[in-house]
Amino acid sequence: MPLAARRGVALVDLLVALTLFALVGLIMVRATVAAERAVRALQGSASLHAAFDAGIGYLDSELAELGAGAEPDLFRAAADSLSYRAIRGSGLACVVGPTEVLLSIDRFVASRLPQPGRDSLLMFLTADSLGATGVGWTAAPITDVGRSSCRGGPALRLGIIVDTAAAPVASGPALVPVKIFEIMQARLYNSQGERWLGARSESAGESVQPLTGPFTSASAFAYRDSLGLLTGTPSLVRTVELTLAGRYPDWAGVTPPRSDSVHSVLRPRNLWR
Repeated sequence: MPLAARRGVALVDLLVALTLFALVGLIMVRATVAAERAVRALQGSASLHAAFDAGIGYLDSELAELGAGAEPDLFRAAADSLSYRAIRGSGLACVVGPTEVLLSIDRFVASRLPQPGRDSLLMFLTADSLGATGVGWTAAPITDVGRSSCRGGPALRLGIIVDTAAAPVASGPALVPVKIFEIMQARLYNSQGERWLGARSESAGESVQPLTGPFTSASAFAYRDSLGLLTGTPSLVRTVELTLAGRYPDWAGVTPPRSDSVHSVLRPRNLWR
């Protein structure tokens, strides 16, 4: 075969092609790594902000019904925790006495049924309520829960213990506003080198359970009175502030890791009445 008719690739052409393939491969690898970093950065940001939203949303819901007064619903106001009455239901009692209360089911709204030993009851007693002497909201532990009826409709029967010396109540029919509550604690605590937001039922003697996180040590509660001044006295608190700070996942070995924070101001409407 004549030399001119032979077909093939010169060594120089082969080296140029291999070099181009290597450059294209390197560009593709770098583009893939950059895209992966961008996706992971978005995932880390979304995860951290979801933790922020979960913590703020929980406390906003839990503290919405906090009230002030002679016996405020907020019992403890510390930088790392707060204890409070968490309302689990409300309605009208059709029969009230020192040992039991009948709640009209048609006028009772609750997130769950009352639980003896865990929940307590608040009754709004006035001078017109069965001889009570205008004592206002009176708390009583719930000892048992059963079924009954009153005013021709179904009712929940709640066994209670009332201090009749402080709230003299005579048994009889009445329409009395009632709230069901338990004592809860929201707490920022450290575990495995991270800071978490957790909650527990003090009434039930529970241990703290994690709600959301992890955060950093910069996360804390703060409280302000009606003048906007910082206070640690529960009866003076009108505004609850929550600061949550956290780091993005350190997947890229960045030093120091990126961080972010959020500051939320919670204003329970009943604290201002």
